[in-house]
Parts: sequence; structure tokens; C-alpha cells
Amino acid sequence: MKTFRFVLLTLLAFSGFAAAAELPPLDLFRDKEVVDTFASIPVQESGRIKPLENVASYRLLRFRARRSIWLTDSGEMDGKPLIDPATQKPITKEGDKPVKLGAVEWLLMSWFRPDIGRTVPLFKVDNSSAITELGLKAKAKRDQYTFAEIEPARQILMEKMDEYRKIPSRKQTPEQRMIVQLASNFLDYEMIMGHFDFIREPLGEKPEGVPAGVVQPVRLSKSLNTLIAAIRANNGPPMQIPWFRAFAQGALGAMMSGNPEQQYRIFPPAPGAGNVWNGPGEMIFSAVNSGKDVAADQLAWLALYEDVYLALPDAAKFKAASKTLLSKIQEAAKVRGEGQSIALERHAMRADYFFYAQWIFLVGFIAVALTWVSPGSRFEKAARLSAWLLLGAATALAVTGVVIRCIIMQRPPITTLYETILFIGASCALLGLIAEWITKRGLGLLVTAIGGTACMFLSIQFEASEATDTLQQLQAVLITNFWLSTHVPMINLGYAACMVAALISMIYFIQRLFGVFKTGEGDARLMTRVAYGFIATGLFLSLVGTVLGGIWANYSWGRFWGWDPKENGALMIVLMCLVILHARLGGYIREIGLHCCNLILGCIVIFSWFGVNQLGVGLHAYGFTDGIWPKIYAYWLSQFVLLGYGVFLSLRERRVRTLKVDPVTEPTLNESPAH
Repeated sequence: MKTFRFVLLTLLAFSGFAAAAELPPLDLFRDKEVVDTFASIPVQESGRIKPLENVASYRLLRFRARRSIWLTDSGEMDGKPLIDPATQKPITKEGDKPVKLGAVEWLLMSWFRPDIGRTVPLFKVDNSSAITELGLKAKAKRDQYTFAEIEPARQILMEKMDEYRKIPSRKQTPEQRMIVQLASNFLDYEMIMGHFDFIREPLGEKPEGVPAGVVQPVRLSKSLNTLIAAIRANNGPPMQIPWFRAFAQGALGAMMSGNPEQQYRIFPPAPGAGNVWNGPGEMIFSAVNSGKDVAADQLAWLALYEDVYLALPDAAKFKAASKTLLSKIQEAAKVRGEGQSIALERHAMRADYFFYAQWIFLVGFIAVALTWVSPGSRFEKAARLSAWLLLGAATALAVTGVVIRCIIMQRPPITTLYETILFIGASCALLGLIAEWITKRGLGLLVTAIGGTACMFLSIQFEASEATDTLQQLQAVLITNFWLSTHVPMINLGYAACMVAALISMIYFIQRLFGVFKTGEGDARLMTRVAYGFIATGLFLSLVGTVLGGIWANYSWGRFWGWDPKENGALMIVLMCLVILHARLGGYIREIGLHCCNLILGCIVIFSWFGVNQLGVGLHAYGFTDGIWPKIYAYWLSQFVLLGYGVFLSLRERRVRTLKVDPVTEPTLNESPAH
């Protein structure tokens, strides 16, 4: 199988994109009815049933770091519209404005009009040196390139990808990482554009030696088993058969579209036939490799798929065939009890709760800032009410987004590093609102605004950098696991409480820096009490979560504690909270000292939350994320700057107290200069 797969990949260098007899207009694939139909098609990818819209969205996000694309000439800064290769006319909208495609529209264009897809600026390259290394002419330092612009360097690109993949990710240079990423994206898009080649011309333009009984024009739904029988009768490698090379090249896009282990599957199996769906590519590939006939029910699915493409360019027939395919898949999935959350997931993607929550949190922060303009006035009351409404709405959006993800996946809210960001962000916002409801002094609103904005922004940036589906399928043993529902949320709530305490201390020192208050004043005492309360809350949650984790570890791995980096991080948080509370009770630290210790606590939380994953060891690591360490170092540096300021304040106030109680120097301070 590996040899056959290698031969197929080799054919890519010589494959072209056959065109339909009459090319359909691009506007057909921007039709709302068509887009909604295809977006709603349930597919299986990486073991999860999801809408096709999800697949298209993350493919486009990975290629160009955006979920939409403008049809403009490559490198044209003035946004010059792209020329349609079929009509030689600009593809415009509303006069001379370029057309903007959503993810599903882009996927349909790539499938059915690959001639346009080749010329669209698609691949984002952040390092122009990578382009130069391929022997191509680089544009700006960061720019976007078309498939056609990269294609001349295809062979060099593949060779360098094979070379650089042997280097561990952490040791790769930025240029090497960029080339590996570009090569992967280039191959993936090559497969996407060739996805329907197995219907366009499955045996090439002039097939020779085609087995008798193959229906002309060739439709694999009627001829695949005949072709498989001819391969079996040959009693030799399939690539020795004259017509097979054309067949392999024509079906290549479908067979190899995307990662073979993660390609999306669109045909549900019969009830009781297993949990793995099928697809045109996997169907053809498996049949050729195994030499076994394809079941009639799967060929029926393939016929429906062919009907969609062969209906072009007739718009009415194309819409009807697409709707028929959708309804058949939905019916089959319903019988199997699958795909119930497709509509909800599409709603969540369109609603984009976390994106809008980010901006509402930011506007809420502005409203909080306006309360400082005229304290005690009607304006302040109006601004405070606005802040409550805005931050309450943003928190509701964040919580709703987390809950919807739980409903879609039918599991607890946290299984990945990305989901910890969402959960902790929503938790920080809720804790801030609770603190404001109790204190009514504006501090909780400020904590909610800063914490919510920071976490929502971080989640969006993290998703864009990873560019993979954030709703990941778990092993069946974990989906209903009691410990996943208790230990993980408890630990992350502990993170949230401790980060709120650290955030309050940051606000404390920044306000001290601007002279808002002094040690012992009302606002200072309030902030200290609230921070102290969150430290106590964080200690309780972290301790309970750590104990629950140990019980789970003993149940799953046969040991309660193994000095795993993640376990050590949780223990460090518990110990630091204990140090702060005992030092405060013992009088070793007071107001400034407590806030200084809180900054250290925040640094420990960040290490336990993000840092241990970068170590690449332990059973708890979520995986290495490129580019995280510089951000962690930047956070730590900012905290040590504030910590230094806190130490300066503490030493200065201690010196003042010493001078005030010194019996020798105190009278001198009150004396006038002698003349």
C-alpha cells in the first residue's frame, strides 16, 4: 500500500486539471442556496461528524490565516480584480470591486473551477527567505502567493520538505518551518483542486485497453467493480496495466485529498457496519489495494456524488442533485444516530461567540475607564451601568460559547489547551462580576474587562496559529469519564481564581505608580481584601483539583503521584497560595508584600498553564506550540518589573516608618533651619 501511495504522489508532478465541457459560472457557487446546501453536508473527519463548512473553514484558515478570500490579482496592492480564465473578463462585484468568498464558496470554486483556484492569492508566507530558497522571486517580507506562482518550484519544494521534516520542529529554522508548512498546504490544495478529476476524466482523454463492460462515458459508480476485476485478472502490479496510469492520475485528487489518515468521509455506512464513514477517495483507494468489489450501497453513494458534478453547468439540476445528496446523507446519519449537532455547530460558527465577546469586553473596558472621568456624577453612574451591561453580555457570550461546545461534543468543556483558554477566560469574567456584585467599587468590572479581553484575544490568536479544528474527538473511555468532568474543571477554576488575584495585584501597582492611592487607604485595603479572598479560593480549588487528579492517576496509571511537570505545576500553585496565606496571617507580609507575592503566583500559574506543555515530557502535556515561549518570557518580564516596583515601594515605606519612630532623627525632622 505504501508503494502504491508513493507512486500516486509521484504522479502529482505530471497531473493536470481537466476541465468540464462547459465551465459553470462562478456566481453559481456563491448562490446562497447552493452554499447553504453544501455547508450543511455532514462529513466525518478525524473521527468526528461535522458540517462541511467546518472543513472548508479550517482549510482556508490554515492556508491564508483568514476564513475568507478576495479574488484579486496576486501582488496587486490596489486590489485589481482577478480575470476569469474562461471568459477573460474581470471577476467583479458591484462595478469594479473584487469578489470576496467565504470558506464554503472558496471550496466550491476550488472543486468546480480549479482554473480560477490556481490563480487566487492563497498561501500566506510570513518569511520571504523561504520563497527565495525555493528559487522563486519573493514579494514583500510577508505576502500571499498563488498556486501557479509556487508550482514551478514544486520539485524543489517537495525535496526540501522531505529534508526538513527529518529535523525536530524545535530545531528547525524559521525558513525551514515555513517551507514545510508551505509544502503541506501546497499538496493539500493540489488534492482539493483535483478532487473531482475521477468524474471529469477517470480514464484520461483517450483510454487504451479499457476492460470490456466499462460503461461509456465512464462513471465509476457503474464501472469500478469491472475495473477492479480487470486488475485482479492481471495478476501483477496495477501500474503495469496500460490504462491504469490514466485511471490513477484521474482519481488521484479524490484518493489522496488531504491527509489520507484524516481525509473527510462523506458516505455513512449501513447501520451496524461500523463507525467509519467512507468517501470517494477512500473507496477507490481501498478497492484498488484490496482487489475486492465495492458494496452496492457504497456505489449508490458514489452515483449520487457523480450526479452532483455531472449536473453542471445547469444551475437548476446542480441545486437539485446537491439537495438530494444532502438529504440522503442526513437520513442515513439520522438512522445511525449521528450528525444531530450539525445545525448547532453551523450556528456556533456563524455566531462566532468568542470573537464578538472579545470586542464587547474591550468596549466594556472603555466604559469602565469612563467611570473614572467624573466620580460621583450622573455620568459615572451611566458609564457604570453601561459597563455592567456590556461586560455582562460579553461574559454571557463567552459562557454560551463554552456550553454550546459541550453540547456539540457531548463531553466536559476542557480537553485541549485551546479550551482551557476559553474556560479560564469565561471563569475570570464571571469571578470579576461576582466580586463587583459584592464590593460595588468598580474593581470587579475592571478585572472582568481585562481578563475577558485578554483571554478571548488569546483564544482567537491561538486558533489562528494552530489552524486546526478545535472540537476534537476524544477516546470513548474519556468522553464519559467522571474525573474528566471534575478534576480538569476544578484545576482550571483554580487557575482562574489565582490569575484574578494576580490581575488585581497588577492593577494595584499600576494605580500606585500613578499615585491613585497610598498604602492603607480605602481602595488599597479593598483590593488587598479581594485579592486575599481569591487566593483562598484558588487554594481550595487547586488543592481539591490536585487531589482528584491524583486519585484519577492512581485509577488510570497505578500511581497517585509521579512528579509529572503538570503535577508539579499544580503543587507549586498550592504551595505558593499556602505561603501567601500563612505569611499574611503571621504578619510577615502586609499590603504591598501580599501583592508582590501575588505577582509571583501569577507567574507560576502561567508556567503550569502553558510552560509545562513546551517541555515535551510528561503524561499531561497538550503538545508543543511554536512561538509560546517568547510570550511567556514577555509576561514574566512585565511581572518582574512590577515586582521590582513593589519591592521599591516596600523599602521606601519601611525607611519612612523607621525615620518616624527614630528618637534621634524625629525631632530633627520637625526643626526649622537654624540661622
